[in-house]
Amino acid sequence: MVTECTGIPVHPRHPWVGELVYTAFSGSHQDAIRKCLHKQHPDKPWQVAYLPIDPKDLGRDYQAVIRVNSQSGKGGVAFVLERDCGLNLPRWLQVELAQLVQAASEQQAGEVDSATIHGLFVENFVADRAPVRLAGYRLDRETHDVIEANIIVDGREQTIKGEGEGAISAFVDAWIRMNGQHLNVVDYSEHVIGEGTNAEAVAYVQINVDGRRVSGVSFDHDTVSASLNAVLSLH
Repeated sequence: MVTECTGIPVHPRHPWVGELVYTAFSGSHQDAIRKCLHKQHPDKPWQVAYLPIDPKDLGRDYQAVIRVNSQSGKGGVAFVLERDCGLNLPRWLQVELAQLVQAASEQQAGEVDSATIHGLFVENFVADRAPVRLAGYRLDRETHDVIEANIIVDGREQTIKGEGEGAISAFVDAWIRMNGQHLNVVDYSEHVIGEGTNAEAVAYVQINVDGRRVSGVSFDHDTVSASLNAVLSLH
């Protein structure tokens, strides 16, 4: 079975359905539901795949619609993190995290809750206490991007310089000049969590390091700092 059906008390608006609320565990079902919910407008007729009735009409919310176990794929994992944490993961990171979540579900032989999913995300991709961290930077964008960044490596601060098309490209160039490591940015994504002065930027970066693709994530109130720290989280 890919969908769990739970009976709850009869609702006067829909007595004929017996108040059936469906919970999708299947990855393909979750992905379809997530995409439809993004397109659904409050003033439009209800049209969501695998959910013939709006849960709100049954006195329910969306918390139980998508739950995650070993059958689930990237869509369910992405839905939970977006719903509970405001995180909009790029597709390539959804795929990587889903594999970790599936393994955790198989190990504990059951459902994986939101807190566990978030914990796996932080543990494997967010390295705020990495051996290398950003102490500050200066970015010159007059003709092209030139960066001078202060980084702390194993407790010692040093300055690196580089240039490129964009802050990340310039920073990667600076890193290569410092240690000769061969790397290049494969993909990058960012968005803001929250609004106003309390808004926080989150940056997702995938980098090819000596032929191996690795992903890193960082949070900061400054967008550029978030992107640079995401690169450093890979080291």
